[in-house]
Amino acid sequence: MSTLLYFPVRRPLALAFFGLAGLLLGGCQSKVKQAPQTLAVQTVMIQTRPMTHYEGFLGTVTPLQTAQIIPQTSGMLSGVHFLPGSVVQKGQLLFTINPDQARAALAQAQAKVAADMATESYNRKLVEQDRPLVAKDFITRQSYDQAVSQAEAAAAQVQADRAAVQQAALNLSYTRITAPIGGRIGQAQVKAGNLVVSNQTILTTINQIQPIAINFSVPQNLLDAARAAQTSSVPLPVLDESSRHQIDRAHLIFVDNTVGAGTGTVALQASAANAQLALWPGQYVLVQMPVQHLAAAPILPVGAIQQGPKGAYVYVVAAGKAETRPVDVLWEEESTAVVQGLPTATPIIYPVPTRLYPGAQVKVVATPAAAEPRKRAQPAPEPQP
Repeated sequence: MSTLLYFPVRRPLALAFFGLAGLLLGGCQSKVKQAPQTLAVQTVMIQTRPMTHYEGFLGTVTPLQTAQIIPQTSGMLSGVHFLPGSVVQKGQLLFTINPDQARAALAQAQAKVAADMATESYNRKLVEQDRPLVAKDFITRQSYDQAVSQAEAAAAQVQADRAAVQQAALNLSYTRITAPIGGRIGQAQVKAGNLVVSNQTILTTINQIQPIAINFSVPQNLLDAARAAQTSSVPLPVLDESSRHQIDRAHLIFVDNTVGAGTGTVALQASAANAQLALWPGQYVLVQMPVQHLAAAPILPVGAIQQGPKGAYVYVVAAGKAETRPVDVLWEEESTAVVQGLPTATPIIYPVPTRLYPGAQVKVVATPAAAEPRKRAQPAPEPQP
């Protein structure tokens, strides 16, 4: 009688081994069956249009004119006739000085004119009386000449008195101090009741801020661009210090005749209308000046340009696959980039899918009708650091 050997422990191990082999074989077969996924993409072509490159330069707002109000006659300040910080017009009354002393001096000068005119009249009559007498030798020629001299001296004295009256009247007018320019006025440095000294006491200051000036500098290699901007009177966008908002537009009115030896820069000045009073003396702003213009600039959407270890590049469609092409970005202007280094007929993938990579299978499904980036209303590119 034969004996059967039974091994209950080894059977589960064999089943487990064959099950694992089946799973691995099935996984390999599934991987082999998967094909590369084709990405649907859209393409744009390089467009051309006139473009101007603006660079930003830090500038300081300064009044176009500044006037210090200083009295031209001494006396007690009797009145202040403006609100500090308000806008004043040229010729507006600002201060009054007690006019009593000046008015008395004018009356005294006028009285002296009257007295000396009487003396002149008397001496002139003496000359008229002595003229026939000297002709008949009734008086000496010396006496007649003396009468003529006295009459001429009296006439000269009247002229001097009239000049003194004019000076006294001018001194009286100096007691009314008016604004020599229009602008925004500061605080009154002297209050009513205090003594002011002629040509010495500073009463207040007026700054002309409409229009207003902006001083800034550019490197000497941009001198030609600055002169061109001044000649063409092209508007210069003026941005706030953070370069986020445009607050005004200016025109270049001054280019210095010397390059700074220590800085290698050229001083410029622009003038802005400042109609909204957004510019204030001492404020820092960014002035956007055109430095380059291309009549037919090749442009692309900024989103089509990618950045890699070797620089900027774009994805193009070649034989149904995505390939990279290097591109030089001259400058960016909002959603538009001015580029060079690519043929205008190159189909460039835009928008760029997140799963796109070099060599990926792609299929062009549509090309946007408006592939050209939208134009900006007013150029104001980011300033260079």
